[in-house]
Amino acid sequence: MSDTIRVSRVICDFLILSCCAIPLLIFHVWVQPYKRGFYCDDETIRYPYRSSTVSRQMLIVIGLLVPTLLIIATEIFRTMAWERKCESQFKTYHLKQYSVHRLVVRLYCFIGYFFLGVCFNQLMVDIAKYTIGRQRPHFMDVCRPNVGYETCTNPDLYITNFTCTGGDEKLIHESQLSFYSGHSAFSFYGAWFTSLYLQARLYRPLFSRLLLPVIQFSLFGGASYVALTRVSDYKHHWSDVLVGAIIGSAIGIFVALFVAEVFKRREIPACVLGSNEFGLIRVEKRSDVVPPAVTTATHSITVTNEQDPSANQRLLEYNGGLDDGGPRYIDHY
Repeated sequence: MSDTIRVSRVICDFLILSCCAIPLLIFHVWVQPYKRGFYCDDETIRYPYRSSTVSRQMLIVIGLLVPTLLIIATEIFRTMAWERKCESQFKTYHLKQYSVHRLVVRLYCFIGYFFLGVCFNQLMVDIAKYTIGRQRPHFMDVCRPNVGYETCTNPDLYITNFTCTGGDEKLIHESQLSFYSGHSAFSFYGAWFTSLYLQARLYRPLFSRLLLPVIQFSLFGGASYVALTRVSDYKHHWSDVLVGAIIGSAIGIFVALFVAEVFKRREIPACVLGSNEFGLIRVEKRSDVVPPAVTTATHSITVTNEQDPSANQRLLEYNGGLDDGGPRYIDHY
């Protein structure tokens, strides 16, 4: 099997990704947030300003680097370890007269889909931030409005005509972009996309059945930590963080399942299903044949564990049927 990579399609992909990134630049350079008023006795916007525990630069570097490295490591591991005996079962790719390894194509696809989702996620964040213009918890400390800051003579008055006297224009600008949390949305987007990608592509245990869940829980633990620091640093209200986590999770799930289609691109070769190169359980089906008239049955099969000979001849149960497309193995390991 072979497939030809069209240069026009690659160029088109980069143009689309660039078009998705252009609105982000427009928001951050030219657009001003909606100016909301406030009540002078509103205690939720009178917290002191604090520097971020997880800065924006740190989040961008870690949030982009960790998923990218995990995708690269996963695809290299699949190609070098699991698929080296099944080369003939995979497509070969060609770009003009050059042969392109499937590893390069996979990295291009999955990393590209991940970055496309990053643009989608950030675009949603910016639309909400600049349209709503909710003040951050430290708004009063940064803005220092000329009305209602030092004295509050009429707490029931909604103040809309005010001028910020704080000296840092950038902080004043940022203090009106509380809803919803971009840190929270980006963190949970990356956690969901990467976790679903790993679940789909690592279709076999990695040395231990605990390794993959530990990686996935670590991703969500890191995302939760980032989100919680936004509340403790007085950068966001708790509702901003919650909404950011929900929307970021939804975008991550959507991009992974319906755009990247990670579970439809699992590419499980037949030659690895019965291999035992890592000392895992190997299933060898006996030669007994299920009669065509039988639609569902339970059978005994031989199991070999090369690291534990005493565990040989253990039983695995599988249910087979003409209506479900073949046997489903229930691994009791």
